[in-house]
Amino acid sequence: MRHIIKSSVICLLGASLLANSCNLLNVDPISEIPASQMWQNQRDVNAGIAEIYASFRTALKTNWFCWGEMRSDNFVLYQELPSEYSKLLLNQMTTDLPSTSWQSLYKVISNTNFAIQNIPDSDITDLTLKNDYLAQAYAMRALCYFYAVRVWGAVPVYLEPVDNLANAEFKGRTPKDEVLRDVIIPDLELAESLIDPSNVERKRISRNAIYAILADAQMWAGEWEAADATIDRFMSANGSPDAAIQNSTVVFQKDIAALKNSFVNGLNNKPGDNNPKVDEYGESNEFIFVIHQNINEAGQSNYSMIWSIFGCGMGQGSTVVLSPKLQAIYEKAASQAPVDKRLEYYMCPSKSSAESYQVHKYMANGTSVKYQDYINCQVAYPVYRYTDVLFMQAEVKANLDKWQDALNLVQFVLDRAGVSSTIAPVSRFSSRDELIDYILDQKQIELVGEGKRWFDLVRNHRVVKVMNPINGISSQDEELFPINQSVLNLCQNAYEQNPGY
Repeated sequence: MRHIIKSSVICLLGASLLANSCNLLNVDPISEIPASQMWQNQRDVNAGIAEIYASFRTALKTNWFCWGEMRSDNFVLYQELPSEYSKLLLNQMTTDLPSTSWQSLYKVISNTNFAIQNIPDSDITDLTLKNDYLAQAYAMRALCYFYAVRVWGAVPVYLEPVDNLANAEFKGRTPKDEVLRDVIIPDLELAESLIDPSNVERKRISRNAIYAILADAQMWAGEWEAADATIDRFMSANGSPDAAIQNSTVVFQKDIAALKNSFVNGLNNKPGDNNPKVDEYGESNEFIFVIHQNINEAGQSNYSMIWSIFGCGMGQGSTVVLSPKLQAIYEKAASQAPVDKRLEYYMCPSKSSAESYQVHKYMANGTSVKYQDYINCQVAYPVYRYTDVLFMQAEVKANLDKWQDALNLVQFVLDRAGVSSTIAPVSRFSSRDELIDYILDQKQIELVGEGKRWFDLVRNHRVVKVMNPINGISSQDEELFPINQSVLNLCQNAYEQNPGY
C-alpha cells in the first residue's frame, strides 16, 4: 500500500483530513503524492512551500479577524444578525464556533514539519536557496504556534511530521511560556540565520518578516531587551522612520496619502509570481508580511472577507462598524485643530449619514465595490507593517523605562496624521502602566482593521479593564478562546477545556 503523506495527528485534524492543493502550480496536492516521490528536487520543494502558504491562507481567511480583532473594543455589529462575529463581539463564546478550532493551524504546522524534515535531503545544489526554503518553513511553524498560544494558551507541540495516523503519538498541552521559549523563538532565530536577505516577497517570509514576528514573540515572552535588539536589527536593515535606507523595500511612509495608496493599490489585485527575488507588491511601502488572498492562487473558496466584514464603501452595509467609543475618538480628533487626517483616510460613513463609520483603509476614498464583485476580490491582509514595528518598540521602550524614547516613536505616527503637536509629554505619566495605556490607545487608532487590538489587550492583561463595561468580560480566564468541542471529542476529552468555558 502506498505510503501517503498525511496532514496531522488524529487528535488535531481527524482521520480523513488531507492537505489542500495549490492551483497555481498545477501539481498534485502534497497529501496525494507518495513520500518516495516527494521532496526530491527544487520543483517538489517549491510545491511544498507553496502548500504551507496555501494552508495558512485557509487558516487565517476568517480567523485573522476573529482572533485579532473581533473580541475587542474596535467594533460593534452593523445589524443584529446571528453570526460568529456577533458572538465574539458580545462575549457569547461557545465551543462550536469555527474560530475556537485549532485544526487549520495544525494543518499548516504539519506541512512545515514535512518541509523541515525533507528539505535538507532534497536535490537542491544552491545552498542559499535550500536554506531560504528551510527558513520559510521554520518561520511559518513559529508563526502558527505563535497564533496558537495567543489564542488558546497551552497547546500541543509537534515538531516531527506524522505520516501514519494509526501510530501517531498523543501529546498533551505545553504551557504557553514554554512554547514561546523552546519552540517559537528558537525557530525564528534559526530562520533568521538561514534566510536569504535578497528574498523580498511580502506574501512569503523574508528577513524583515522574521524580525517582526521574532520581536513580537519576544515581547510576549517578556524579553524586552531581546525584542529591542531585534527591532534595532530591523531598523539597521531598512532605516529609521526619518532616514530610510536607499533601495529598501520596507519604509516608514511619512505621508498619509502615500500610505493610503499602499493600502488601496499595494494590497489589491496583485498576481502571485512565486519569485522570491521579485516583489509583486511593487514600490517601497510599509508592508512587511501579508496574507495573499488571491483566488487564482488559492481557489475561489479563499476569497477576501474584507468586503463582507468591514464593508465595501459609501452607502453599503457591513458586518461591523466602529464602536461608539472609537468613533467618538476619531470624530473628536477630526474636529479639533490640528485636524487628525485618519478619519478622512481610514474611515467612511456606513450609510448616507455619519451616524456610524466603516473601516475604509483598503478602498479609495469615496468609492464602493458592488456586492457581486466582492467574491472575486484579490486582496492581501496585512500581518505586519513598519508602523507595527514602531508601536512594538514604543511598548518595549516603556517596559525598559525609557519613556521619552517611547513617546518619540509614537510621535512619528502622529506627525503623519498631522497631529504631532498633540503628543503627551513625559510629565503627564506617573506610572509605566499609564504610558503603556497611552501607547496602546494610539496604536488602536492607527491600526484599527488590521487584526491587532485583541492581542494587544491580552498581552498587557487589559481585557477585563477595557471590555467589562462593554460586554461583561469579568475574568482573566476569558483572555483565552475555548477549545472547540470537536477537538476535545477526537481526543476523547484528554485535553482539559480552558477555564471558564
